[in-house]
Amino acid sequence: MSSPAISHYLRQNGYSTTVSIEQRIKESKLQGKSPMIIIDLMYYDQLEGYLMRTSTEVKMSDLCGISRMRLQKLERFVANMKSWGGELIFITNGPYFDTSGQIIPDEDDSKGSSKDWRYELQCAIIDYMNNDHYSKAAEDARFIPIERIWTESVTKIARRYGRILCAWDNTRHQEIVKFASVNDALAIISKNFAVLMYSGLSFPRYKLWSLVNCSEESMTTDEFDPLAIRRSLRFSTKQMRLLAALSDRYYATPTFLNFAERMKFNQHFRNAFSNLVCYIRKTAGNLQELDYLKIARDLFGEEKYIEKFEEFKTVCESYDINKITLSTEQNNDSVNVQLKKQDSFNYDIYHGIKFTFSITFVDYRYWAQHEVDIYEVCMGLYRRISGVILQHKKDPTLMRYVNIKRNHDDPYSTVELEPEYPEGIYVPSLESIFSNADEPSKIVPDFNIRLLEFITGMNLDRSALEFFWTTDQRSQLQDSLTLRYMVKINMMDTFEADIFQLGIQRCRREAPQPHPLPDNINLRAFHLYFTYIKMRALMKHSFYGAGLDDTFMDECYLDGVLFQNMFQKWHKTGITDEFREAVAPFKHFRLH
Repeated sequence: MSSPAISHYLRQNGYSTTVSIEQRIKESKLQGKSPMIIIDLMYYDQLEGYLMRTSTEVKMSDLCGISRMRLQKLERFVANMKSWGGELIFITNGPYFDTSGQIIPDEDDSKGSSKDWRYELQCAIIDYMNNDHYSKAAEDARFIPIERIWTESVTKIARRYGRILCAWDNTRHQEIVKFASVNDALAIISKNFAVLMYSGLSFPRYKLWSLVNCSEESMTTDEFDPLAIRRSLRFSTKQMRLLAALSDRYYATPTFLNFAERMKFNQHFRNAFSNLVCYIRKTAGNLQELDYLKIARDLFGEEKYIEKFEEFKTVCESYDINKITLSTEQNNDSVNVQLKKQDSFNYDIYHGIKFTFSITFVDYRYWAQHEVDIYEVCMGLYRRISGVILQHKKDPTLMRYVNIKRNHDDPYSTVELEPEYPEGIYVPSLESIFSNADEPSKIVPDFNIRLLEFITGMNLDRSALEFFWTTDQRSQLQDSLTLRYMVKINMMDTFEADIFQLGIQRCRREAPQPHPLPDNINLRAFHLYFTYIKMRALMKHSFYGAGLDDTFMDECYLDGVLFQNMFQKWHKTGITDEFREAVAPFKHFRLH
């Protein structure tokens, strides 16, 4: 069920309290406890209800790209909690579940493809900007869907101030509530209200701090107590888990909509949760088999409830904290340890887990007009990365699968990914490739570079690369090679790549600061910027596949508004002496 519906019900019934985060942390310390705070990393960038922002100026900035000022605000929020003595644990998705952290009940009961919906929304916004001023597009759009481009930056912030854990064996929310319960956490910071409905033999003592109502300026938030809510509702532990199943797993599916119609629910979001509470209040508190059967019949109807009964009961029981086992370091050999330290992409490839190609404002139509096939660009890299990762499995029939769009007109679909194995290159075992991952040195083995050349299809000048790892600039190799790759496949020319490099260097050397919004959006700069974000991610996968560690990669420093302004300025003047003078100090970073 939508968080606004649950939130509205809880607030209307007095279940929330505005609290000082500093005070809560200090109270916990006075009680002799370690004030552990679990943060839902998947949505941490939506602090203060960022997706519900209404300011046209903020949305205009979003249409330019990442805001360094926004990232500074996110960092200050966690830095404050850390300085007061909070122990911060960030939990994110592992490879087994989709990006919402939810299990779709079955294929016939799908919530639809969120990826297709997002792509269509993005294209509609782009079309709007083609025909009207970008301020009008920002004003009329409910939100600008750029939250996924913050991933690398918020992850870096999380590593700086706390620990990151992945939900390898559970959904993200199962991992969050189990970890919070086992470790007697002070609070969970999340926007998902289902964390209030998990229960076991006893209710967890953690509190939910509403992510969207957290304030970085005042360091206050709305607090919800799961035990107090359960007592006020007069629900048993099983009834709370039933509430979670219906509101978290099934809500907004065709199944639930039919159920709500049969039960004569008022589906206005302000009343939907209240209707659901009244329905559950009529059920038996101890919920035996016959009770589950009756509820399953209400939910699925006469024709399907028998076949759906076991599934429904399993979903309800998945909210039982006692039945959740924390993710463990399974397959704890050296290869899996290194794969788990990376993002989940190469882990998915190694273990045959289907992954989804995710894009933000990458418009297939635009690149097709410029004779760039986005599908083939990405699949080519995927094939060669998987060839390196899988070449020691010695199985010529190995196939992997990716959920991807082939072109603008086709929806997301699952396609086969046939590994392209390196030929004429000695490829060590994965253990050898990863052997130096925890001990960065000033000398990078040649086989790592040869693998990177195979994956990217670029010949790399060893002397030019040595600059990066013999200085303290190795983290900038990701940007430099991303720009070179985009020049290689004709996504941009060298002049445009130089503008990118100037913007990157300026953002790296200056503290975050506000920049004036451009008078209008240069759509060439718009398409280049967001595609560059995606290509950086593909380069990261390529680096990992070649055995290069995190020290060769970094977050995206390039502020979107600054880049838009710089691009417009230099495209207007062309390559002047002033431009050459500005680029000259960064010649060692210029690999294109």
